[in-house]
Amino acid sequence: MHVTQINPNGWRNVEPPTSPLLPLRPTSKGATLWFRAVRSLRVHWFAATLVTLALLAASAVYLIHYRPSYSATSLIYVSPTFPKTLNEDPETVYPYDSYMQQQVHSITRYDVIADAIRSLPPGVWQYPGETEPAAVARLQHSLTVSRVETTYQIAITLFSKNPAHLADIVNAVTQSYLTKAKQEEFYGADERLATLRDTRDALEKDLDATLEEQAGITQKLGVAVLGAPGASNPYDDQLAKVRADLAAAHEQRIQAEAQVQALEAGDPSSPNWALNAEADAAIANDPQLAAVKTAAGQKRSLLMDQSADITANNPLRSLAAAGIQQIDSGIKDVEDNLRRDAAIQLEDRLHANVRRAVMIEAGLQGELQKDEAAANFAAPNFQRANELKADIDRLQARYMQVDDRIDNLELESSSPGSAHLFSAAMPPLAPEPNKVKMLAPLLVPVALLMGLAAALLVDYLDPHLYTSEDIEGVLGFSPIGSLFADKDVTQLVFDEYVLRLAAAVDHATRVAGVRTFVLTATDDDGETSSILENLAHALAGLGRKVITIDASGNANPVAYASTELNDVNQPSSRRSAASPLPQSMIRPGPQSPAVSAQSLPLRVAPLPSFVSDAFQKLTNDYEIVLIDTAPLLCSAETEYLARCADATILVTTASKTTKATLARAARLLERIDVPGVAAIINMVSLVRVNRSVRNDVHDFEARTDAMNIRWRPKFTPFVVGSSCFNEGAEQTPSEEPVAGLG
Repeated sequence: MHVTQINPNGWRNVEPPTSPLLPLRPTSKGATLWFRAVRSLRVHWFAATLVTLALLAASAVYLIHYRPSYSATSLIYVSPTFPKTLNEDPETVYPYDSYMQQQVHSITRYDVIADAIRSLPPGVWQYPGETEPAAVARLQHSLTVSRVETTYQIAITLFSKNPAHLADIVNAVTQSYLTKAKQEEFYGADERLATLRDTRDALEKDLDATLEEQAGITQKLGVAVLGAPGASNPYDDQLAKVRADLAAAHEQRIQAEAQVQALEAGDPSSPNWALNAEADAAIANDPQLAAVKTAAGQKRSLLMDQSADITANNPLRSLAAAGIQQIDSGIKDVEDNLRRDAAIQLEDRLHANVRRAVMIEAGLQGELQKDEAAANFAAPNFQRANELKADIDRLQARYMQVDDRIDNLELESSSPGSAHLFSAAMPPLAPEPNKVKMLAPLLVPVALLMGLAAALLVDYLDPHLYTSEDIEGVLGFSPIGSLFADKDVTQLVFDEYVLRLAAAVDHATRVAGVRTFVLTATDDDGETSSILENLAHALAGLGRKVITIDASGNANPVAYASTELNDVNQPSSRRSAASPLPQSMIRPGPQSPAVSAQSLPLRVAPLPSFVSDAFQKLTNDYEIVLIDTAPLLCSAETEYLARCADATILVTTASKTTKATLARAARLLERIDVPGVAAIINMVSLVRVNRSVRNDVHDFEARTDAMNIRWRPKFTPFVVGSSCFNEGAEQTPSEEPVAGLG
């Protein structure tokens, strides 16, 4: 019992204990596995037996129908490095362990198994009328694929009761996997090749369309190549040339007009007139004038020679002078005519130059306008041509890249893969070693262990309380008493355990000063009234003045006291608080105590409104106060009384109270901070307690059996302090203390 120290100066008016109460043994850590196993087998023996027999029967059926098994195994070698045909490709670099695990899982893929089954003759694996998915699933579950320890090999094994075609099936699966693995050396190689080919075709179409558009532009513009490296726009070059020619023609026109203006602005009478100067230059260079001058000069020289020898009065001299004058006049007329003609020609030439310069400039101006219009028309085409040139370069580069990738993938896919056949499966020559016969001796122990495990499981899943050990597992301390079910023990055994319960209460009273006890059940029908009645009788037999109170006020309080009876021939029976005994004083003799029960008036019950006063009055008149209350979990009155009483005793019912209910009650008592807590388990089945308790019960029954005259106690009991026990002869069933009847 867990109680707190009682204040000796309080209203309970008890003497404090002279020494602290020490536990008889350490707090239990819970039931051991061996104890739980033994108890589970004792309680749930039927489940353990059923499971054991079922396993033994199944094992026997399996052994009877067992047939030898055959196996065939093929080995596949997976290279740790991929044999590259081209340069290293990052797509083929895998962690080897995960790559091996992936290959192990790939062997049992649906498509691999389905191709293997299709390659086999009909009836080798697939049954007649069996669907392909069913045959594939059956072969997937039958195959065993695993890596051979830490090597580079994968083993494909098939077990079967029929050795026929076993190696053919394994080899078909192996070949199907190798074919798939070679095709899938790169992830989705076929799909990627198809995608690349489609991309190449699309690029080719785009490139052809772009080239066709570029050819149309070149034909429209009248050029051979557009966008060539270092080439300029021909329209820009033509415009630049026309502009340069126009500038030169404009300059020539200005010069010609300036010459005409200078000629027209001069004075004809001036010797330096530009026209005269130009005419003189023309006359000086005229060959006809030079010839005339030469001939005239010769004739003049001849006339002068003739006149030189003639006197002045000579008529020949006059003729000669007239001839010379005529020659000079003729030369001058010729010069004047030539000068006039030269001036006219020069003037006409200058005007012609002006007109020609104007015409050239006008023509170049028209050509410039035409070229500018053509350049403006061709500019968008040239821009588009440049864009097409960039697109053509990009498409050609992309086309070459895709084409190279296709060539690489086709070359790699046609090269040897990383997985190849290492060893083909051979037909089995002998069945597999029979491991079943080796394991047959272990079937019985295994079946027994499984039965024990079933009993433990059922016991673990059972939420109810059965023994005091279950209560200790929930509360952490043992109950102060256990009461057996009526059908399992005799009245003497029941009274014996009631006496043990009374001794525990008496011990708490003597050592810890506990005077008031509240008995409350965790269930609706906890039978606290009968336990209270029997406990009061036992405490009165121990010499205590006891009073029992029904907290609800439905029954009168009953006071119990012990007395000596001279004649105790009445058999002991279980008492009921439903019918309190009237006051009686029976004195049978000095060696046999009897109990007197007196029903008191209802003036001290119910208690809730004046608990402190009632407890003080009762503890002044009685040594122990036992209060019967409603179940704790559904009564606030019980909570209140538990706070006021010295100790609260939880009454649980075996096979009915659950561990969760008891835990809830314990948490509630912990929350309301009661002074002391104890527990009682009622209606315990004798078959559920441990063997030592059953042996104790059997020994007690043997000791109290009047016919067993050979029984002797193993030791002489020693009673400490005043007690209602007597050291006389042992008591027979007819000597049991009884309650006084009115």
